[in-house]
Amino acid sequence: MGSLQVEALSYAAAAIERAGDYLASDPVEHNVIWSILSQRAESGAAGRYWLGELKGRTAGIVLESPPGHAAAISRMRAEYAAAMAEAIWEEGHRLTGVAGEAGTTAAFGGRWTECAGTAGTVEDAQRLYVLGQLAQPRGALGKLRRAEPFERGLIIEWWSAFQIETGSPRFDVSGAVDAGLSAKRLFIWEDEGARCVARATEPLGGVSRIGAVFTPPKWRCLGYASACVAALCELLRSEEGANSVLYAQLGNPGSNAIYRRLGFAAVSEVLAYRFGDVVSYL
Repeated sequence: MGSLQVEALSYAAAAIERAGDYLASDPVEHNVIWSILSQRAESGAAGRYWLGELKGRTAGIVLESPPGHAAAISRMRAEYAAAMAEAIWEEGHRLTGVAGEAGTTAAFGGRWTECAGTAGTVEDAQRLYVLGQLAQPRGALGKLRRAEPFERGLIIEWWSAFQIETGSPRFDVSGAVDAGLSAKRLFIWEDEGARCVARATEPLGGVSRIGAVFTPPKWRCLGYASACVAALCELLRSEEGANSVLYAQLGNPGSNAIYRRLGFAAVSEVLAYRFGDVVSYL
């Protein structure tokens, strides 16, 4: 079979050029990795990207961007994930964590903690869904529209609240909101005022990822989130020819049930590990 060759790159554009066929081979599973690479290639933001290759063909990707953020890992064979963890450690680079498909992440995290002599703690567990046959919900009043620049402050407030509720990594969302508004990738469910917000990424390989779906507590249980997601899926398919994927936390049975009722099917489980400080026991 041959051994996995791991190479570190400093530029996302170079990683996309090298791994384009690999990314396109599974646009559902690779959507997060591909989206991050595309965003970094466009913005020039700092990052580090590791390609695992067999006979010149990409077999897996690990990326860390921005520096110090938990790494993202593509789905790959367990032995490849372990080999990539070992190669990154031996390179002298230190990761704070890793997130990706559960089996891949466990293999990477297990080898990393062995190399580092440290602990690995699961911080989050999610499920990746892909849309099959869309089932339109009933009962919610209102309609979907694209967010407007004057709603910037409201969206920042709601997205920040979404981070707190879901336990997502906290960061200043203002830049992401500005980028979303500029690219017209932020959407509002309107019913005599904004009731729910959602974001959809630019389609890659015919797939767009819906995320940051948030309804303030006072507007919940009225069907706004279901209606918003369903209408957004319909818009993505009709206007952009893209199918939809999204993630739901395993600890939130409500959101998982909603997405299944809308016609989403589970693809894989996703784990996020946080690594502890390196400790010497010698």
